[in-house]
Amino acid sequence: MKSKLALIGLVSLSVIGCSSTTPEPKPTQGIEAYIGVGNVAYDSQYHFGYDQGCKSAITVKVDGGSLAALKDMTLDGLDSFDKGWNAGTQACQDGMSRSMYTVTKP
Repeated sequence: MKSKLALIGLVSLSVIGCSSTTPEPKPTQGIEAYIGVGNVAYDSQYHFGYDQGCKSAITVKVDGGSLAALKDMTLDGLDSFDKGWNAGTQACQDGMSRSMYTVTKP
């Protein structure tokens, strides 16, 4: 019974998730001021790496510790994930969360 309810819930969430649309971000500066990822085709590994890298950098800033200990070891070594991870850790190293679409070049 529990597995049937879990399956129904999963299917419902999948349908809801697929039906929503995300508006494109509106740039506030010239396009040349944005990190390249905002200007290229969607790459889920890069985006996931960026998100995880940013969250990890914030965690290290707030709680201390090591970035390496927080990196996903399964995806570590995949070029696209690593590039996203590095961009995310650099963008958020001061403890502030930043969207990859609004981070300006240093």
